[in-house]
Amino acid sequence: MSLFKTKSKNIPSETFAALDIGSSKVCCAIAKMNRDINPEKGVTIKVLGVASHAAKGIRGASIINLEDLEDSILNSIHSAEQLAEQTIRSVYVNLPAEALQSHCITTKISLYGQPVKDSHLQKALDVSRDQSIGVTRRIIHIFPISYDLDDSTNIYDPRGMLGDTLTTSLHVITAPVHLIANLSACIGRCHLDVNAFVAGPYASALSCLVDDEKEMGVTILDIGSHSISMMSFYNGSPVYLGCIPVGGNHITHDIAQGLNTNISQAERLKTLYGTLLGTLDDRETILVTQLGEDNTTFANPVSKSFLMHIIKARAEEIIETIERALTSQRIDPIALQRFVITGGSSQLQGLRETMQSHFNRVVRVATPQGLQGIGDVVHTPTFSLCAGLLQYAMRDHQGAQLSHALEKPKGVVGRAWDWIRNHV
Repeated sequence: MSLFKTKSKNIPSETFAALDIGSSKVCCAIAKMNRDINPEKGVTIKVLGVASHAAKGIRGASIINLEDLEDSILNSIHSAEQLAEQTIRSVYVNLPAEALQSHCITTKISLYGQPVKDSHLQKALDVSRDQSIGVTRRIIHIFPISYDLDDSTNIYDPRGMLGDTLTTSLHVITAPVHLIANLSACIGRCHLDVNAFVAGPYASALSCLVDDEKEMGVTILDIGSHSISMMSFYNGSPVYLGCIPVGGNHITHDIAQGLNTNISQAERLKTLYGTLLGTLDDRETILVTQLGEDNTTFANPVSKSFLMHIIKARAEEIIETIERALTSQRIDPIALQRFVITGGSSQLQGLRETMQSHFNRVVRVATPQGLQGIGDVVHTPTFSLCAGLLQYAMRDHQGAQLSHALEKPKGVVGRAWDWIRNHV
């Protein structure tokens, strides 16, 4: 992977691709900036092609079979390229929340009575890169949270203000070096470059949250098949990132165990009959094919109320796990006053109402915003993370994205590369 951004000469400069590598699926989307749509309508990206394939070779934040993962990536990319009638050479890739860590870092810059300039703010970011985070981790994102100028605290934008010492509070997100290296190698074997690695929860936030929510305080929960990623915002900046190892698949497995059926049948039952609302008559039954049987001859009748009981018990446990995870962190309560849920498992009927009742907070189910594309998939919560990667890519192409936050090169060679990056 190149340290610096390069645009392929084989595709139009306004075309970009996203690769969402999850535990259950690999999704590839190819898009371009949409200049034909009135910006007031909020549609800024046109999706040219999107395809998903079952994820193999990866489990959470660990690659367990490089060749299987390569096949999954190639299959999704090939299908997306056929739909988009484009050939891609580089992608924006998510990093799973399970592998990410948050670091709160404070930097101090001496101003000697001079006004704060953009160069001072950039220097604060550069100083944060120099602070030790260990040789086994790499910085992915750096987000300024607040600024203090001498005795003035919690300044939103200090530019132009006079002072002696500028103190910057930063939220730094890191990922394991070995994971980045292995993902880069796997994607490289697919003959692709990586434009940037993006934290999965941040990508979901880019596609689902509105600016007012991030300013007033919000926590987004991306409820996937194997895990739930969490990111809290306040004053427009991310202040917390976390993950819990539970998701929709845990409900599916509970159904399979409780009804003695296979996983695919359990997933079907969850999709068709799963709900957390209301009560059902025990006399209303459904036929469930037993584990090991290949037809419905020996299917057993099961009451819908029993199925709902299984789903509800696990869903309530998941919500309690979310609550424990959030309350155990030192998060400003304002960032927890509203929740936004997205991801495939957020579509479970009644989940929003149950969470709203449990937390006594406003909860909404979010779908990706600002997209125009083929099919309905781009407007579903399942596509939120991939859509966020496209939003990140668009900002990057427009030059409005924050630094990729890769470590600053050191020494004479590093300074030379810095000069090339800034002037070529």
